[in-house]
Amino acid sequence: MLTLELEPELEMNLNNIARQEQRSVSDVIKQLINRYLIEKQESDLLVDFAKTLPKIACFENQDPLELQKAMRDEWN
Repeated sequence: MLTLELEPELEMNLNNIARQEQRSVSDVIKQLINRYLIEKQESDLLVDFAKTLPKIACFENQDPLELQKAMRDEWN
């Protein structure tokens, strides 16, 4: 068992959420933790995927952002 000390405003918000959803505070906290873990895992997976993408040779000696800015400046 874990005991949490919350700021009064956060405690009030948590109690209000539980009351509105007709659930226990414990259930609301469990749901929030589970949602956080799922989002964290999805985020980590996206980062891992991005690391596996191949390098683009045309950007090897250039900053893609600087190239994009230069192209935009040409249009204006």
